[in-house]
Amino acid sequence: MTMDAGVQNSQYVIGVDFGTDSVRALLLDTGGEQIADAVFHYPRWAKGAYSDPAHNRFRQHPLDYLEGLESTVRALLKDLSPRQIKKIRAISVDTTGSTPVAVDASGKPLALKKGFEDNPQCHVYPVEGSYGNTGSGGDQ
Repeated sequence: MTMDAGVQNSQYVIGVDFGTDSVRALLLDTGGEQIADAVFHYPRWAKGAYSDPAHNRFRQHPLDYLEGLESTVRALLKDLSPRQIKKIRAISVDTTGSTPVAVDASGKPLALKKGFEDNPQCHVYPVEGSYGNTGSGGDQ
């Protein structure tokens, strides 16, 4: 990315969208021009871990979200100067829908705690009506 005087004087915003299988992020100047973009595909989702379509169970591991956020934001910033990074004014976050997750008293997702890493009941799961979830009981 070449940095002319106009770009150096711009202010920036980051948009992050958490979707079903990936995190997508954009870096825009406040005039709406796209400066950079990045995508991180959830590795656990891609492997089919924690989901069982035959039983209408779809889960995402919280680490996919955390790793995706870190990866995409780092990718957006990699070609920026320190001066430009200081001019980022906002981060906006969007999600596909409500994604509840079980947490401990401190707010830490249980799936990030020893002994719960592979327990699908501790992972992020969709609310009734999303991903084909009918809310009909069983392991949802």
